[in-house]
Amino acid sequence: MIIFNKLFIKTHSIILQTKFAKGKRNGGEDLNKVLKQNENDEYFHFEKDFIQFSCNILLPIEILPNSHLSDIFSSVTLYHTWQNLTIINETTIAFIFYVDFFRHDPKSVHILFLDTHPKGNLEVLWLQLFHSYIRLGHLNISSIFYKELIWSPSQAQSELDLKQSRQKAPSYFFDFRQYILEKFNIIYSRINKNFNCQNINIFFLVRHNYIAYPRNPTGEIKRQLINENQILNELILKFQNFSSIHFTFNHFEQLSMQQQLSIIIQTDIFIGMHGASLTDVLFMKSNRALIQFATTAWQKQTHFEQMALINNINYHRCLILNGHSTTAQTIFNC
Repeated sequence: MIIFNKLFIKTHSIILQTKFAKGKRNGGEDLNKVLKQNENDEYFHFEKDFIQFSCNILLPIEILPNSHLSDIFSSVTLYHTWQNLTIINETTIAFIFYVDFFRHDPKSVHILFLDTHPKGNLEVLWLQLFHSYIRLGHLNISSIFYKELIWSPSQAQSELDLKQSRQKAPSYFFDFRQYILEKFNIIYSRINKNFNCQNINIFFLVRHNYIAYPRNPTGEIKRQLINENQILNELILKFQNFSSIHFTFNHFEQLSMQQQLSIIIQTDIFIGMHGASLTDVLFMKSNRALIQFATTAWQKQTHFEQMALINNINYHRCLILNGHSTTAQTIFNC
């Protein structure tokens, strides 16, 4: 076993005994079957004998990562499948570890989920980037032997975690972005990256209700534009006066990952309300712009400002009065 800088652990010849992972769910259930379930039900409780090494070792607790790995030596990678931001964080961890640190081809890597979260919309991302994934709760055997098993750090240690307060791109970020795009048949090297002032694509991301996780069974999204239709109609009329501007709008809730990326890679100015889908700013061509709408309650959040900076995107926060008749003009002025 090798512990890297108290961040993550690499083990060899290790056995996981699934009968010592106790939980109420197996994970991967359809959302409509687990509505209102308690979040604690989405994690296993790991008993002492869950992990077996090929030899007896006693680990001083102070050398273990200061995270979930120190609990059992431990296990559970804490992420929520419904959060785009967190999925990207965890995917970044896995990608950088295998491509940069361990020099493995990501398509040779098998991902093991050690939680019982329900099925998420973005699980296709894991299948596209890696060989395969499986949930611990779906293993129909009492024990499983791994020749090599790498235990990832928690989200707080992710290269893209907001607490890192990065102003520049982390190592291998642009390789990571290009790899994702190419796995969805978008060849970044063939895309014209020059900004054309005579042909500006403005994309307005709207937000609609949808069920994203069990604790929100109605699917109500709080950060929506109350007078959305009025705003869109007014903006369409305003932008029609500019022949160089191509203005479109859509919501991402029902679009595939490939459809989302195809829209974003062609977008010059990305505008939308504070919400997880703005994470797609990471996949825009550099030297473009993100305009984020925020009310006074959300004006201090820097999630997407940091992401824009990482990708060399110009960021502007646009304060609005949600539901006000002048909101469209405020957005246009921004």
